[in-house]
Amino acid sequence: MTDRETIRLKLETWRDELLGRANRIDAHLHRDEPVPADFAEQATELENLDVLFALDREGKKKLAAINTALQRIEAGEYEICSCCGQSIENARLHALPTTDLCAQCAKTQ
Repeated sequence: MTDRETIRLKLETWRDELLGRANRIDAHLHRDEPVPADFAEQATELENLDVLFALDREGKKKLAAINTALQRIEAGEYEICSCCGQSIENARLHALPTTDLCAQCAKTQ
């Protein structure tokens, strides 16, 4: 298995995990339970919803980055820095599989 295939499988696994998490968060955010009558419970519920919305936003950002990386793999552009056009270091791609910048360009941006 090549490095590109290994990274693609890693990205697909990560994407599937995030989609599962997003579905669980979505189910919790859209449940039909009534608002608790107790003020303290309402406050706790609102805090929980804030956390869930933040997790949802972060998950969507990660999913977008994963999908972009998978598209770059399909297009044969994955190992190419989107800034300078040079090769992205293999170790960097393994450590940050959604990156589209080589280490040098990442330092300057």
